[in-house]
Amino acid sequence: MYLELLVDHHTSIHSLLKQLSAFTSASMLAANAEEASRAISRLAGLLTVHLAAEDKFLYPSLARSEDEHIRTTAARFDEEMGHLASAFLSYKDAWMTPTKIRQNPAACLDATKEVLAALQERLGREDAQLYPLLQD
Repeated sequence: MYLELLVDHHTSIHSLLKQLSAFTSASMLAANAEEASRAISRLAGLLTVHLAAEDKFLYPSLARSEDEHIRTTAARFDEEMGHLASAFLSYKDAWMTPTKIRQNPAACLDATKEVLAALQERLGREDAQLYPLLQD
């Protein structure tokens, strides 16, 4: 089922977020720039597919649901979090290479914390509030 695939994506995304959040200081991030770059790259690939599936297919489909609660929840989530794909793309473009990370690890760390928080919020809210509506 389509929902199971999205839930599997969430599990994989959470794993990558945990890996990136392990870099807790600028010096640690600079020292592990290759590893961080690989994690950002893997996250970018997975998120590209996942966010496209949700933003272009899932949310528009839910907007046409016969269930008003599903429609309004999906519309609210799309409005509040629909910008995440473009925000992540900017982050990826700025920080996906080890060289870029090493050039300014403190700024990369700040940007990483910001994007991880936004992703964790979206995933958490979808897992807790949206996906359960679709399992009925």
